[in-house]
Amino acid sequence: MTSVVPSGIGEVTAAWLSEALPGTVTTARAERIAEDTGFSALLYRLQLTGTDVPETVIVKLPAESEARGGMALLGGYRREFDFYRHIAAVAPLSVPACHAALISGDDFVLVLEDLRDWENADHLAGLSLPRVRTALNALASLHAWSETDAEEASLQRFPVIDDALTRNLFLPAFTPGWQLYLDKTDQPVPDQVARFAERFGELAPQALTALTERAMLLHGDIRADNMFFRDDALKIVDFQLTVRGAGAADIAYLVSQGLPTEVRRGKDPDLVRECVTQLKYHGVDDYSFEQAWRHYRFGVALLMYMPVVALLTWDIVPDRSRRLCVTLIDRAVAAIEDTGALEEFR
Repeated sequence: MTSVVPSGIGEVTAAWLSEALPGTVTTARAERIAEDTGFSALLYRLQLTGTDVPETVIVKLPAESEARGGMALLGGYRREFDFYRHIAAVAPLSVPACHAALISGDDFVLVLEDLRDWENADHLAGLSLPRVRTALNALASLHAWSETDAEEASLQRFPVIDDALTRNLFLPAFTPGWQLYLDKTDQPVPDQVARFAERFGELAPQALTALTERAMLLHGDIRADNMFFRDDALKIVDFQLTVRGAGAADIAYLVSQGLPTEVRRGKDPDLVRECVTQLKYHGVDDYSFEQAWRHYRFGVALLMYMPVVALLTWDIVPDRSRRLCVTLIDRAVAAIEDTGALEEFR
């Protein structure tokens, strides 16, 4: 196994791959993919020839844009490396097979199974209810495992959801991002949500505190673009924002922003109940619906900050990313009102 971390795709040669993979690679031809969806990393599909090697693999490398500095600040590349090195093989979550994972400073590389025969869901279009339920079941398995069977040392590699970076970097960035959203959306914002947004930096810490009442392992960025479906099967990717906290935070993010409003509306409590049932099935019987619903409502309101802050990259991201951020905030605003999420704040 090679210990050399390539600094770019040009260094991912047949010789390097032959050391990283079990077989021998004769040729490797790289093609950039996911340019409209991948922002925090560079993704390539490599066509391989050789002996005992897959026909194709996916290579993930750090971004070349300002996002690289942001990921370094967040420890995002380290989190994903740690997930594949310490979690993926033992957690009950279906993910791409990892052929190699290396990191050195701000340089990292993953060589992953190519899911080209799977359907990558579209976050802008949103998920269907059956697919959301499939994802919720997968998340419940991960959340429960992290409380019942996981090694504590492995979990400690990931930060809690209420960390200094979130409080000191993202919460202050909400206000300029929110103003940009108001300039770009064509959807009316309910007065109550508008008042909450004006006080977001003051009120959001209540949600962060509540969501650290549990220490489950969370995906942290569980959106449709990070899901690949084939029939009833699901594989999940992108663990750069993996954190520890209340499982309902993952559920809130997925349901409030991953489902189109007309599909989600009125179904939030039932979906949370289903997750609680799944957790009990997997051995977590001390997480009541009332607790999960409280965490869910906090998560719906808090995690609006993710697309709001992402809007600040407006001038450097593709048009799809811009439309996606506005759409996700539209969905989050509707979910905040529909679920009465602001009743949790004092």
